[in-house]
Amino acid sequence: MLSKLLILLFPFFILAQPDVKVDKKYYQVTYSQKLKQPLTVDYGFRTKTCNATRSGMDFYTEKNIITSSNVDYVNNDWDKGHMAPAADFCYSRDAMLATFSYTNCALQHYKLNRGVWKELEAAERVWAEKDSIIVHIDIIFNTNPTKTPGGAAIPKSFRKTITFYSTGNKLIYEFPNVPPTQPLDKYLIKGKL
Repeated sequence: MLSKLLILLFPFFILAQPDVKVDKKYYQVTYSQKLKQPLTVDYGFRTKTCNATRSGMDFYTEKNIITSSNVDYVNNDWDKGHMAPAADFCYSRDAMLATFSYTNCALQHYKLNRGVWKELEAAERVWAEKDSIIVHIDIIFNTNPTKTPGGAAIPKSFRKTITFYSTGNKLIYEFPNVPPTQPLDKYLIKGKL
């Protein structure tokens, strides 16, 4: 009887889980345990010499946080899209490893993740050679998002705000979570290069 009651209550337990703030030292996340996806990710950086590689690194769950897992990314169009990209933290193995937390990855269409999103990350590293930049990412969901068989919600879009430290100038990009159909500059919704 108790096991049946627990099975009935389990979905309510997941729905009742609060959003959590996760400080990974190198970046910060607001994470939805209900959606099993990040809601916001914030980090700053200035390009430094790379001393680490991602060799042997894989995504890991966080203790006491309900996150997505490998099952949410199998046999579908969704990559484990780093929000705070590993390459921005290659100056240290510890910093780079921190980016492999499931709290830092979102269900991102593989063509977006490996296309214009990756191009923007590369551009950020070039800009960060001249000025420190601060990045804020909003992961946006429909009211009733589609979910993977593992229960993680699929984001509708990603909005990335890049602030240049010395001037305060901002660039805001927004990407629907679908295969890109335009070049990177067409996703710029505010600011100019």
